[in-house]
Amino acid sequence: MDRFDELAAPRFNINDVVIHEKKRVFQKHFAVDLYRVSYKKFNGGTTRILDREIFERDADAVAILPFDPVSEEVVLIEQFRPGALKDKVSPWLIEIVAGMIDQGETELQAAVRELQEESGLAVTEQDLHYINAVYPSPGGCSEKVTLYVGKITASHLLSHGGVEEESEDIRIFKVPAKKAFEFCKTGRINNAAALIALQYLEINYDKVRQLFLGQASEV
Repeated sequence: MDRFDELAAPRFNINDVVIHEKKRVFQKHFAVDLYRVSYKKFNGGTTRILDREIFERDADAVAILPFDPVSEEVVLIEQFRPGALKDKVSPWLIEIVAGMIDQGETELQAAVRELQEESGLAVTEQDLHYINAVYPSPGGCSEKVTLYVGKITASHLLSHGGVEEESEDIRIFKVPAKKAFEFCKTGRINNAAALIALQYLEINYDKVRQLFLGQASEV
């Protein structure tokens, strides 16, 4: 371990937190839990007991960037997001496919299902390339999102997708990957999962493309 790895190593773990109380204070489409916690401080002391409300979805999520290594296109979606009602451009955001992990599912199983439900794209678990698992807003939300790039063929694409029972209304479209990278730089794409996945693909473009092309040649 070099000195930079040592600097980044965790100083504390869950054993350094005391949960004095936890109770659900709101439950509807989403939920809010109230935690009363104290934890160790970097100066060697301990905090007082703090009240912290946490937004809960009671499940983690997956997000998938569909990428066609032959045509070099990515598939994006657009849908209404109430959390973006204050956005100066539009509360309809350009995103990548994402959804909650159902009980009993693995992250990979959920990713395969969500791609089919939201975009009509059929993939296998072997078509998914892991990026990272991230906490979009850990100061107030417990959700963790596992990100993938998915190998797809973009030649036959639906124009709309989503699950009617979940009131999803999703526009589906494809653009050259390099155009999507531009959208990230101009701010047209401004949600965390899409930004992280697209910037990962941009940084690792040749590696991911060759990996997907190699998979195709082996079939």
